[in-house]
Amino acid sequence: MADDDELLTIGEVAKLDGITTKALRYYDAHGILKPEVVDAQTGYRYYSPDQVLELDVVRICLATGMPLDSLERHRLEDGTLDWRGVLSASRARVDDEIARLRKQQASLNDYLDEIVRKAQTPEDGVVSSDLRPTWLAAKPWAYDQPFAIKRYLRTMSALRDAMRKADATPLLRRGILIDHLHERAWAYHQFDPQDAPDGPYRFDGSITVLNPAGGPAQSMAIERDRLSQCFDEGFAMTMRDDPEQWPHATMTEIWGSRASRGKVSIRYSRHRCAI
Repeated sequence: MADDDELLTIGEVAKLDGITTKALRYYDAHGILKPEVVDAQTGYRYYSPDQVLELDVVRICLATGMPLDSLERHRLEDGTLDWRGVLSASRARVDDEIARLRKQQASLNDYLDEIVRKAQTPEDGVVSSDLRPTWLAAKPWAYDQPFAIKRYLRTMSALRDAMRKADATPLLRRGILIDHLHERAWAYHQFDPQDAPDGPYRFDGSITVLNPAGGPAQSMAIERDRLSQCFDEGFAMTMRDDPEQWPHATMTEIWGSRASRGKVSIRYSRHRCAI
């Protein structure tokens, strides 16, 4: 036991660690941090200097979001806490939070990139560029029918749900990918492939994962009164192209594209990216 002149009152510990005496009494009552000595006559609590460090450990673990009542799962037979188990569980919570924040960071970076792309893209005319390789979660789409906006939105919702279940981070770009050469199409939503923890994503069987390799492309904006009209025009433009010269086309929603005059636009890109 520490010498009496080294013992700290509950008020002194609270002041040193910036915690309330109420919290210290709670920790005592629940066996999280019991005082070194309790005066049998007065009931005053006294703590040893090393318990100040132990209190710091408690607060670090709780700051990770670990609920107080979950500490009971780490109680040993003698009533003390298994601090190795507590710290391991706290670290696991931090690792999970870091992974979650990295996913959000990837999505935010992608949205910011889109703002830059919009600022650099002329409203009229064709822009030649090289598309980068990308990963898409996709579902088959009608190749030769009028665009159905509600079906499209339901499909986008289903793709986002599938990405969530597969623990894949959805990125901004979504729309329709057309394989003009083989007369087929998909509704797609882009995702970040770098989040895969241990190999391929575990999408359910209804999802097709596409990985266009990137390559030369010509892009332009299509502006109409309605989103469905934009996509219908994109399909019509694809049908007018030579599939041998431009075998594929991508129609992508442009975030925040609705102008003050009420028009909406998409980005239409015809390309030779291998699918």
